[in-house]
Amino acid sequence: MNIPSRILLLVLVWVIASPLGAQSFKAYVRAGEEAVQRKDYNAALQYFANALEFQPDNPDVAYQYAEVARRFYAYEIAETYYLKVLDNPKRDFFPLAAFWLAQVYKSMGQYDKAKAYFQMYLAQKNTAEPYREQAREGIPGCDRAREMASSPASAQVEHLGKKVNTDYSEFAPLVRGDTLFYTSFRYEKQKDDYQPTRLISKVLYQKGGGRGRTLGRGFNDDNLHTAHLAFSLDGSRIYFTRCDYVNASEIRCAIYYRTLDRHGRWSSRAIRLPDGINQAGYTATQPCIGYDSSLQAELLFFTSDAPGGPGGLDIWWARVEVGENKFSAPSRLEALNTPFDDITPYFHTPSQTLYFSSEGHDNLGGFDIFRSHHKEGWGKAENLGAPFNSSYNDIYYSLEPNSDSGYFSSNRPGSYYLDDANKACCNDLYHFSPIPEEPPAPEIPELVQEPTPAPPAPQDTPVPTKLEDFLPLALYFDNDEPDRRTRRETTRKTYLETYDKYYARQNDYRQAFTAPLSEENKAEGETAVEAFFEEDVRKGHDHLLLFSNILLKRLQSGEKVEIFLKGYTSPRAKSDYNLALSQRRISSVRNHFQSYQDGVFQPYLDSGRLKISERPFGEAEASRTVSDALDDQRNSIYHPDAARERRVEIVEVR
Repeated sequence: MNIPSRILLLVLVWVIASPLGAQSFKAYVRAGEEAVQRKDYNAALQYFANALEFQPDNPDVAYQYAEVARRFYAYEIAETYYLKVLDNPKRDFFPLAAFWLAQVYKSMGQYDKAKAYFQMYLAQKNTAEPYREQAREGIPGCDRAREMASSPASAQVEHLGKKVNTDYSEFAPLVRGDTLFYTSFRYEKQKDDYQPTRLISKVLYQKGGGRGRTLGRGFNDDNLHTAHLAFSLDGSRIYFTRCDYVNASEIRCAIYYRTLDRHGRWSSRAIRLPDGINQAGYTATQPCIGYDSSLQAELLFFTSDAPGGPGGLDIWWARVEVGENKFSAPSRLEALNTPFDDITPYFHTPSQTLYFSSEGHDNLGGFDIFRSHHKEGWGKAENLGAPFNSSYNDIYYSLEPNSDSGYFSSNRPGSYYLDDANKACCNDLYHFSPIPEEPPAPEIPELVQEPTPAPPAPQDTPVPTKLEDFLPLALYFDNDEPDRRTRRETTRKTYLETYDKYYARQNDYRQAFTAPLSEENKAEGETAVEAFFEEDVRKGHDHLLLFSNILLKRLQSGEKVEIFLKGYTSPRAKSDYNLALSQRRISSVRNHFQSYQDGVFQPYLDSGRLKISERPFGEAEASRTVSDALDDQRNSIYHPDAARERRVEIVEVR
């Protein structure tokens, strides 16, 4: 069917069905608003999406859709629809659109855009507190966040994979002995009047790298949430939370403990902590036990939304006293709580350090992990920085016994999505460990390969306006990415996901490359690395987005387009490995076009009007001047010349 005929048919259908359509539109909007009241954001997202199919330019529904998407962590949808609202003539009716778009961009790690929209919000006439103050603080906060995100990595972080993680949320990791305990929010409530049946959480354990299993002997309840394990210092008590739904989606928690019986098993009797901790009508959750050497006391830390604090969820503490269910009156941790949510306390007794997550303090976006040392008072909250923190939610930090390794939970890119189409939800478990120290490079100045500085970028370079103007469009990748140490030829990651992590490593590359250089050559080396990241890596990312927008317009005008991709790698591994790596990089670029703007290109790919063809090359295309020595990481990984080899190019458009 040609385009004019198709439009005519759609108009006729709309005219015939408009009364029914109006009723359906109102029904979807009403259902979406009711779902928001229940805080069932997943359902609300679907209802508002259906309503927008009837009235795609309705600014009220677009704003509600963006709001729900933001709360459901579907940031790409939120970005798209806040922008639609701001482009609408009625944008003045939505004074917070620019503010929330800035927050979305900060959560996505796009700090320059976040600053711009904070400034846009402050330039409006109809601003209000507390948003005005948050926007004022947000502008310099974005600069600090960018600096923290680019700090050198102090640990290596690994996603735990499908033996532990699922499409739902996994959280609250805690190691005791050789066992990892954690909580998973994926089990159906056995007796439930709601449809669809609501989910509850259960506590699981993993041993020896095997698949996670639920705790047995009736520890988990089939109709209540069970979560958040903590052990007393002598191991005689196991603390946990039980939570129940107070409406369709909100839950309220209370803290309990069980004791070891004479057979060394956890008793079936669960003891609810006193009312001072579990205050009626409020949540008490996320228990943690530690020993405070200055107070010489065993302490219970927990999180509660009880009133009287600076706002949101706060961290509390109480002394554990001798006797059954004996605790001191709880107190807020005033020195560290903020007007925002402060959650997931973990006290590391050997270092007398409290780790916690907060939306307040200086952060990269979402929840960040902080620490505060306790010695006759609490020290200033210190952001752990990257790679522990990202622009997404990073929570539930804990350490392995007698180790600098540990775990945390995050919904950062790389986590499994509950809703793949909307890239929304959920938290997964990650393991971190210190980066092994490399032996110092030998001081042999004559063997040090000096940088080949990239040519300076021309000033006032015109922005390309045609697809052909971009060619070749080079997209760069970190070493052995995406998906390290595998011979698979495909990946689930998109190029944009790999870019964010790679660009954040600029400081790592700068330090590793310039470490053996003399002081007089160090500045030149730093300039070469910065030029590569700013003029090659970032430029490729920005040009890909421009290319995608122009491509969409050409397809919408009725053209057929074929894109040719060509992959390159640096010569650090065998050719067959590099060929597979080249294919994975091409796969990530293909994934970009398949997922861009919620799959806007997919109909053109399905119909054959857009074709993506591949010309993979492995090491065969790598420059002979680039080091291929595995023990020479400086020159084979961090040298700008080596980094330029790790790319995919869009080489031709037909």
